[in-house]
Amino acid sequence: MSLPVSLPVVLATLTFILPLTGSIFLFRLDGRKADAVMLAMLSAVLGAQVGVLTLQRDATLHHVYLRTSGLGEVYGVLIDPMSRLIGTVVALAGFIFMLYATEYMTARNRGHPVGRGKGRFHAWMVMFEGATMGFVYSSTFLGMLIFFEIMGLACWGVVSYYGTEKGYRAGFKAFIIPNAGAMIGFYTVIGVGITKLHSLSLFSLHSLSPSIKPWVFLALLVAGYTKSAQFPFYSWIPDAMEAPTPASAFLHGAAMVEMGVYLVARVLQFIGPLPVWIFYVMAVMVSVSILIPVINYPVQKDAKRLLAYSTVSEAGAMFVGLTFAALGLKTGIQAAMFQLTTHAFVKGLAFLTAGTFTYSLGTLDMRRISGLGRLEAVSWSAALLGLAGLPPMGIAFSKAAILENLGHPGLPLLAFLPALMVLVDSAVLLWVGSGWIGRNVLGRNEDVGQRLPGVMRLTLVLLLALSLTVAYIAYPLVRQIGFYGVMGA
Repeated sequence: MSLPVSLPVVLATLTFILPLTGSIFLFRLDGRKADAVMLAMLSAVLGAQVGVLTLQRDATLHHVYLRTSGLGEVYGVLIDPMSRLIGTVVALAGFIFMLYATEYMTARNRGHPVGRGKGRFHAWMVMFEGATMGFVYSSTFLGMLIFFEIMGLACWGVVSYYGTEKGYRAGFKAFIIPNAGAMIGFYTVIGVGITKLHSLSLFSLHSLSPSIKPWVFLALLVAGYTKSAQFPFYSWIPDAMEAPTPASAFLHGAAMVEMGVYLVARVLQFIGPLPVWIFYVMAVMVSVSILIPVINYPVQKDAKRLLAYSTVSEAGAMFVGLTFAALGLKTGIQAAMFQLTTHAFVKGLAFLTAGTFTYSLGTLDMRRISGLGRLEAVSWSAALLGLAGLPPMGIAFSKAAILENLGHPGLPLLAFLPALMVLVDSAVLLWVGSGWIGRNVLGRNEDVGQRLPGVMRLTLVLLLALSLTVAYIAYPLVRQIGFYGVMGA
């Protein structure tokens, strides 16, 4: 007999059941009706998530919805400090990005005017958020796989939304590459769960035989790398810039990319001690991943593609934290989740500011943008300098937390390489970003464009405020994140 369902479990379940079912109806709506229904759904998700955050303050709550004699736990919900924190990031960021979309996705957009079809975009995005919330709260690999695939479907829907040939190609690529990773990672661990562990639960990972544990972890690491656009699977993410900008903000700031990091962090929480050679593999791979944006920053002219390469490196910084976690350092997993949290809002600020270029000026070519308006100038400057790691933006503190792991005694010498790459990436992005700030912000105003609607201005202000304060708000919850008594301290 299953245990009674507590209120936090009900609320956590509603955060994904409501948007996944509600998105079906949005496909049939359009215009302001679609806006109203979409905002009502995402408001409900945010409200439910706030309820989880406030009602379940300390203890971990694990509820099993489906268990069988042969497979053990098949599906369940896990509410702990990590899922509470990241669930809040997803729900809050998703709401802000889609509030912005109510004005961005209109015929007034100079670069991408939208007449009909707004409901279809809203439907894909609400589905995207629901799948992401389901992924965050899943306590089994079967549940994570299901939501992983729904995320991929929604990503295809938004990337190919405009119906161009480039959009369809990019959407197909964004669907296929992460799905290939899912087949390698999730099919491996589910196969092992069925044949060896007789359970699909995350909690069963610590029971893996030491001889197969590293290989199961590597398979899941591939799934994480494909989702997070890490080397050698990164090429889909710049192409995915064909998506409408609110979708790009969510994809980069709170969904697809971050969920690859979240997956690996979840595995490390449960799997137990790993051989040191796993650390070496991760350290080399993430160092190469961060090198790719460093090489590409100077040649980017499109604002969204510049930000796309930045996402590869910022996700790489999260994986640097996880390389330390693979050595058993709790501070490594905390730093990775801290970086995920702070990055969500500054990257959202960057993308939505780039969206104002499309909306107001009709271009993303930074060579044609000069003398930005006051709010756009402040938000663009703050976003680029923040992504480069400069305080007082919150992401500066999460990057510092990653580098603080170097203070632990007995680290392998190679531990300094990925940390050094984080610094190199910040330096190069600061150089490139400062150049574009000089041109876009300080240059002579050549095209005043159209004034931004109040809703779009409000979302930029909200994201700017969150980018400055989120590190202080999130840090207490970050400090509660750790392993499940199977490795490290």
